[in-house]
Amino acid sequence: MMQEPDRYIYRAPFVVPVCAPAIADGAVITEQGRVVAVGRYADLKEADAELVDYEGHVLTPALVNAHAHLELSHLAALGREPHGQPGDMPAWISALLSARAAATDPEEAADAARYALARLYAGGCGALIDIGNQPESRALGEGFKTRISFSLELLGVAQKSQTEALERLAALPADLCCTAHAPYSTGRELLQALKERARRSNCLFPIHVAESADEIELLMSGTGPFRDFLAARGAWDGSFVPPSTGAVHYLDALGLLDARTLCVHSVHVTGDEIALLAERQATICLCPGSNRYMGVGRAPVAAMLAHGLQPALGTDSLASNPNLSIWQEMAILREEHPEVQPAEVLAMASQNGARILGIEGELGVIAPGVSSSLLAVECAAQHSDEVLEYLTTAGLGITLEWIE
Repeated sequence: MMQEPDRYIYRAPFVVPVCAPAIADGAVITEQGRVVAVGRYADLKEADAELVDYEGHVLTPALVNAHAHLELSHLAALGREPHGQPGDMPAWISALLSARAAATDPEEAADAARYALARLYAGGCGALIDIGNQPESRALGEGFKTRISFSLELLGVAQKSQTEALERLAALPADLCCTAHAPYSTGRELLQALKERARRSNCLFPIHVAESADEIELLMSGTGPFRDFLAARGAWDGSFVPPSTGAVHYLDALGLLDARTLCVHSVHVTGDEIALLAERQATICLCPGSNRYMGVGRAPVAAMLAHGLQPALGTDSLASNPNLSIWQEMAILREEHPEVQPAEVLAMASQNGARILGIEGELGVIAPGVSSSLLAVECAAQHSDEVLEYLTTAGLGITLEWIE
């Protein structure tokens, strides 16, 4: 039997480390599942390494999806047909709850989630931050190569529902990371208890923040479509006192903002709130595809970057996004924010998410020591700036294979 070589050298017209400029006629040397060196092929070629030539490709790191709900994958029909007026999140949530109640086959839902995860992996996703409502959903990724950080999401804004959620929280396994849904759906006591648990367990704390204008109206005045929605469902008992602030100021007043808090969406945030997020070293996940589908608006990306924030990208769920593709998220962001540089957008899709997860030394960049599971993306570009332009605008047109 022929023995596999110990070292490989992968050569391509361009290598895109993300943490450094693109390298023309580049190469990556790997050994025993790790990157040993990256640079120009002329400087790295050696007799002891098996050469694999990826002509017509560029080599990139694996991507990171910083926000998804695999558990909702069986409700993909919701992500293809809008419900209500653009921006009407209560109407969409109502449709979601009805569809979820009608879906009674748990194995069918699990199969849909696994299929969605397989599609994400095929699209180059090496790590995923997943949010679910059932503890058993953290097992959905077992056997997959995509690395999953799972958090169980709890909510309850009325006093009774908060009490029930707190009792449930106390009974959950200690090793299960838990988080809150959103400021408009989770009462103060529950928000603080969830964050305190996350701190004790050193868990990431992903939370939907300022996704819609309706959320901000509820927080500012206690009125609007979300109050009507909660009241209609018997989930409003008058115990919630509106803080008369935006979502970011509200979370900060509760002591929830720190470097392990991931603010997802962050569409309706003010300049002061962006500065506060930067001061608290909170992190951000942008979901441009879901935001577009839901009609909730666009996040102030340029202002975030100007304050030194380094957002990641997420797809959200198939129930609110017709595509689970980080490449497509990049393309939408570039279309909506042409002032943002391609290199910054590519970092959002890879390095920034890995940094949030604390695994930048393992994936999200091409550098010595990281995993040798990289991507070879078909690309005919002749110059490095063309490479970055293509990678961040081709969207669903991207064709790739994994380097394992």
